[in-house]
Amino acid sequence: MYLALETNQWVAILVGAACLAALLVIVVAPWRRVRAEPPMRDDVEARLLLGEDPKEIALEEDEEAAVGPSGPRAEVFELDPERRSSAG
Repeated sequence: MYLALETNQWVAILVGAACLAALLVIVVAPWRRVRAEPPMRDDVEARLLLGEDPKEIALEEDEEAAVGPSGPRAEVFELDPERRSSAG
């Protein structure tokens, strides 16, 4: 049994199927890579959403990363409230 479709209808169906397949690849392919990225800091995300220049934000982030800790080790924060109150 042969489907009674003209050649141009078959071409349209094939092109439509190819477009759907391409759209699926475009949406699904980068999904793992996007999910593997570390989340953006809240203040940076807010600045981007407020319309600040991304290049300016990136330069400020690079400057902050270049400064780093002042000593050979990172700063230690005391998180135990009992030790903090007895030390002060």
